[in-house]
Amino acid sequence: MIRAIAIDDEPNALRVIENHAAQVSFLQLVGAFTDPFKALKFLEENNVHLILLDINMPDISGLELSRIVKERNTFIIFTTAFSEYALESYDLDAVDYLLKPFEFTRFHSALLKVRKRLSSSSYTSNFFFVNTGNERYKIRYRDIQYIEGNGNYITYHLGSEKVLVRSTIKQVLAYLPPSDFIQVQRSYIVALSHIDVIRDNHIHIGQVRISIGPTYKEQVKSIVDDFS
Repeated sequence: MIRAIAIDDEPNALRVIENHAAQVSFLQLVGAFTDPFKALKFLEENNVHLILLDINMPDISGLELSRIVKERNTFIIFTTAFSEYALESYDLDAVDYLLKPFEFTRFHSALLKVRKRLSSSSYTSNFFFVNTGNERYKIRYRDIQYIEGNGNYITYHLGSEKVLVRSTIKQVLAYLPPSDFIQVQRSYIVALSHIDVIRDNHIHIGQVRISIGPTYKEQVKSIVDDFS
């Protein structure tokens, strides 16, 4: 699942993106902003894979904003009515450049490029940050053994360490690398690299034994068969 936000100072342009996004099964549009500074605040507290970004905006241009977020290892698709920025956008390593008004097929094509890049392990960031009270805690993907959900809270199990965060399994799953993690029941996600044994419909990670939910059996089987 690609987790994305859209930034455009024109509400009508955002509505077009929202309508297109609703038709893409592998896209989760988690925010739409007419104010780029509110979008930046959102990005400080949330992880996303993609920003759908207008260029010609007051106060700060999309090109300037893309330079600010570049260190976050976030994909950019520019959405603009002006073709003259195309060359500069590619210098910023944008995935694509959508010239308004764009149709759904063109929008979908750009998202397929993002999905292809996202599936490349060479591009996936090695870590992310979570909010734990008044702190921002750095978590490395390789340290996660499994993730346990309990209502509106999840616990990252990092070997001998546990990190409790206000979030849900669905929200966490949206930004985990799909090639490295799999949901095995409603309240558990496991890291494939930390699985020791799969036996009697249970996954064993060290001394921990996690049952595989009925609706997740085929998904687990297909992933494991891919690695066999």
